[in-house]
Amino acid sequence: MADQREPRSDNLPEIVDAEVVDVAEPDRAPEPSPGARAPKASEDAEYQEFLEFKRFKEWQASQGGGAASAPQPEKPWWKKALGALRYKWVRRILYVLIALLLLNLAYDHYFGGSDSSGGGSGTGGSAPVDAVPMTAQNPQQAIRSVHNYLRAVPPEQACALFDAQGKDGFGKAYGTPGDCAAAARSVHDQITDPNAYANPKFGHDAIVEAGSEAQVLGCRMQVTGGPQLGTFRLTKTPQGGWTISAYALTSSSCP
Repeated sequence: MADQREPRSDNLPEIVDAEVVDVAEPDRAPEPSPGARAPKASEDAEYQEFLEFKRFKEWQASQGGGAASAPQPEKPWWKKALGALRYKWVRRILYVLIALLLLNLAYDHYFGGSDSSGGGSGTGGSAPVDAVPMTAQNPQQAIRSVHNYLRAVPPEQACALFDAQGKDGFGKAYGTPGDCAAAARSVHDQITDPNAYANPKFGHDAIVEAGSEAQVLGCRMQVTGGPQLGTFRLTKTPQGGWTISAYALTSSSCP
């Protein structure tokens, strides 16, 4: 039997063993997950505004700060004064000033001025010859007021504490009979320390009081800053005050 195989063709391609190589596919953008939400246009605009605001603040800081603040209203003077009290030294000065003021008021009340029993006054200059004499609450206050007025300007105010007879005696003691004002000026010119002269010290036996009359002995007083005065005789008025009714540089008790 004849061979039935088909004749082999020499033109057929030869089968060669080949290795399989994976070909890389081009990168693809990751697909969004099913649950992810695409950004909205409004959110992107807000983010851009935020960036612009941030850049504006950075520029503002580089220019030396933000916008000028509105001017603050000025504090009242009394608030400024109270603010100074937070300093200890300010409070101490204030306490000292208050204490000095209170001491001055207390001194004027108890020892300084004299009360008037009538229409006369001795605060504006020398008292008229016929003026109603000023009266004091007690003999010590009367003599202390004499020293206080003699050291002041004008010293003639001291004459308001004398009645007519007392003025004449005061003038005679200093060589100016009938002229109490001239005698007061003479004493004033001899005062070297007005503050010390206005504060005489009374000895325990400097004042002798008997009924409606009293005697104050200058020689039993301690006076500094000016001349020592003589002896005063005082009379109590019906209104209760004391006026100087006589004066002499020397007396039997003060030779």
